Amino acid sequence: MNLIVLRILAWLLLSVLLAACAAPTERIVQTPEQTSRATRTPVAAGTAPAQPQPTNTTVVSDVLTLTWWTPEFISPKAPAPAGPQLAKQLADFETAHDGKVRVNPVRKARYGKGGLLDFLRTSQPVAPGILPDIIALDIAELEQAVNLGLLQPLDSTLPRTITPTLYAFAKQAGQFDGRTMAIPYVADVEHAIYDRDRISQPPSTWTGILAEKLPYLFPAGSPQSPAAASSSEGASRAVISQYLSAGGAVDPKTRRLVLQEQPLLRLLNFYHDAREAGLFSKDVLDVSNLDATWNRYVQGDAAVADVSARRYLSNRDALPHTAHAPAPGWSNPMTPIADGWALAITTPDPERQKAAAELIAWLMAPERAGPLAQAAGWLPTSPSALATWGAAPYHAFLDDQLASAIAGPAGPDNAATAARLQKAVIAVLKGAGTPADAVQMALGGK
Repeated sequence: MNLIVLRILAWLLLSVLLAACAAPTERIVQTPEQTSRATRTPVAAGTAPAQPQPTNTTVVSDVLTLTWWTPEFISPKAPAPAGPQLAKQLADFETAHDGKVRVNPVRKARYGKGGLLDFLRTSQPVAPGILPDIIALDIAELEQAVNLGLLQPLDSTLPRTITPTLYAFAKQAGQFDGRTMAIPYVADVEHAIYDRDRISQPPSTWTGILAEKLPYLFPAGSPQSPAAASSSEGASRAVISQYLSAGGAVDPKTRRLVLQEQPLLRLLNFYHDAREAGLFSKDVLDVSNLDATWNRYVQGDAAVADVSARRYLSNRDALPHTAHAPAPGWSNPMTPIADGWALAITTPDPERQKAAAELIAWLMAPERAGPLAQAAGWLPTSPSALATWGAAPYHAFLDDQLASAIAGPAGPDNAATAARLQKAVIAVLKGAGTPADAVQMALGGK
């Protein structure tokens, strides 16, 4: 009897062992955080590590997700048609990469506390893990971002076919110390508009403005730019452009604004003569931006006014008796200074840099950059992108303006130089001194 019981027990034990050997092995896939917290058992020297067993668990994804910090108007959630159009471009980019690269656009405020540059600057030393891979920044803030070491050079990652296709100002705006640090994505320039009921064609020079006694409006006051890197005590782009049209210079290598006696005297003499002739309003120094010049022009305060191309694009149908022209300068139309927004890479990781550069190249392709800029109400930064808008007289005019435009002055002493220029402008427009005296004041008494 005992022998029979023992045989039954042995048979049951053997059955249990065979069932255990036949059961599949289950492996738990841990996250990196779980792995770092787990206790690892050391392997004794000379002992072969255990071989992994086959598993039926889900394979960990190898998708690379790029984080893109961007303002609200360059976002898939922007109002139509720009938002949906950009959403499709990003979806097509992901499809072209077989879903292995994805884009996560994160909207940030344009400026101020918690804005794009501020959040990037304050997060880097304390929370680098939340930093984006790619960012859109106001061109006026690129220099500060570069000086803070927040941006990565693009020369070795971006396809060499991108930069040569840009307008000259766009190449300049993204270059610092001989390196490409950003690629301007959308742009804006200022030009003149005029009332065709009052004049048939505006003059292209200040001499013509004075001879025809045309009330002329431009931002003469100190700009109040929301961009953190822009000085509220400096000169407007219009004033700087007028100074350059009078023979002033910007160093081609450093982009430093250089104040020179004769060009400055020409500019201030024009201001003095126009003021004396009543062609400038008494509160001309209160006009500090292109929105103000637009509003004053619409109210009938001037026959000719400098305005933003973006503003004119979106409102010109409402002003059928208004036409466009280059802004007048000393002996030729003035050279516009372009502004806008640029794309830059922030991640130090080579693999992510490569993917981010591919995204920039994708967005900058003319067939995508041109329609997106038009949908968002901005100008493209390359002739081929603008060509996608089709043939039209105003588009040809914009091409000429963008082709002749330059990037804004830069450099560590640029704010101080612009402030000296603006003090001279204020002195003359307030009648507080002669143009010659104001010139000497701007040049430091030299």
